[in-house]
Amino acid sequence: MGKQPTNAPNEWRLLAERDVTAAEFLSKMYPPLNEIIAFHCQQAVEKYLKGVLVIFGEEPPHIHNLGELCMLAEKHNPQFSTILHLCARVSQFAIQPRYDYGMSISDTDTRLALEYARKIRTFLEKEVPGMF
Repeated sequence: MGKQPTNAPNEWRLLAERDVTAAEFLSKMYPPLNEIIAFHCQQAVEKYLKGVLVIFGEEPPHIHNLGELCMLAEKHNPQFSTILHLCARVSQFAIQPRYDYGMSISDTDTRLALEYARKIRTFLEKEVPGMF
């Protein structure tokens, strides 16, 4: 446990797709499990970005900050600056919401987390050949 996937971008992408699928499935529940949905969105974007770094020839760092991961990718492709704000917004749903019971994630936050994860995926489809 705790071991990152191999340096195969496809493996990172498949893991990310599972997180998106889980988030979408859970979003149909009532009441929605907002913290878990948002967490899966964060995890998906993290895995997508780590797969991108592998494609760019970098070893993905053991971090969860999506803004930092995006800035690492930006060194290889300046277009990543256009999704930095989305990554920063989704990054807030990493570990803290799962353990900070005082932190509330609204239905709106959840919808935005899913929307941003999808937008980031669409961006990667266009900007990173070989990712999808």
